[in-house]
Amino acid sequence: MNMKKVLKRTIALILAFLPCVTINSFSVGDGPDHIPINPTHPDVNPPRSIEPECYYLDGYVYIICESSVTSITATVTRLSDNAQWSDSSTSNTLQIAVPTGSGSYRLTFSLSDGSSYYGDYTL
Repeated sequence: MNMKKVLKRTIALILAFLPCVTINSFSVGDGPDHIPINPTHPDVNPPRSIEPECYYLDGYVYIICESSVTSITATVTRLSDNAQWSDSSTSNTLQIAVPTGSGSYRLTFSLSDGSSYYGDYTL
């Protein structure tokens, strides 16, 4: 077999699998900076929807909800001085840029279905 063909096939194979590796490593989020945030629903009767997934990773807080959620509004508060960072989304996911300094933070957010959640994390 021609060496150029082998090289082209090898490169094509690597490039074909590269997106899979990138997506898997991002979605797993098991690096040292991945901090899960366990959202709590303050009402006695939580909504029937699936609980959102929330975590901090590399200067961002991520909120991922089921597909029936059409908007998210969220705020991250640094508990030492009450400084706040807010954002919203018109989809079922939200990414908020937040500080990377050590401290305790509280995430509060509400969803299009009217439910509200909060969760704390520490850097």
